Amino acid sequence: MLLSLCVVSPAFAGEDGGECQPREQVVTQADGSRLRLAVRCDAAGADGTVSPPRYEVAIAAPGGSRFQPALTLGTDAMEEPLRDVDLVDIDQDGFFEVETRGMCGAGPNCLGDLYRRDPATGKLFHFFSGGYADLRVIDGHLVESGRASCCAWEYHAWPLGGPPRLRDYDNMTLMITIGADIASEDEDAPARCTFSQRNGDNWQVVAPPGAAWLALCEAYGDGYHLVTPEEARAAEAAAAQEP
Repeated sequence: MLLSLCVVSPAFAGEDGGECQPREQVVTQADGSRLRLAVRCDAAGADGTVSPPRYEVAIAAPGGSRFQPALTLGTDAMEEPLRDVDLVDIDQDGFFEVETRGMCGAGPNCLGDLYRRDPATGKLFHFFSGGYADLRVIDGHLVESGRASCCAWEYHAWPLGGPPRLRDYDNMTLMITIGADIASEDEDAPARCTFSQRNGDNWQVVAPPGAAWLALCEAYGDGYHLVTPEEARAAEAAAAQEP
């Protein structure tokens, strides 16, 4: 998976200074309901230690003033504290997701989760979990992006629609890799951009689903080479002929 520095949460700065800062975020959604995120901070214990913050999400029905608990997020004693939790409208549909950010690696990628509204019930469910630098929506798909190695960037995509189940690395529908052409002897060879879909236990090169997706190939500039399915099949056939 993608996991290769993120800012420290405004709610909790950890052991190197800074304290849990209580805060609230309230948003009004497309149907008139309200979603509230509250950061709760416990008082320091007798030994001076402070527990990580608790993040409580609540929903008030359209026209209602009373918030009902919807989701509580915290950190167990043996886990890495959450870096931040926020309300974001990832697809600009007027309904907000809950995004958490957790442990970060040595590069731009940090663990994260999205909790999304189920249109059928109005309740939040665990929609996505991954390790990424950025999330965006393209053509009705959630697209996770992050560094895959020193010389490559990778994107993973899942449809926004469908049943209320968790999207993660094991069930992504599309993967896009853009990176250096390490097989080329030309030092100025353009970066290779490859779109792939699962084919059983393997990945199969496919054409981009649409023009909007080609913007992902420009991670290292607009001078890239798009790998076609025909090119990939020819390379596989040639490799099979080698002794």
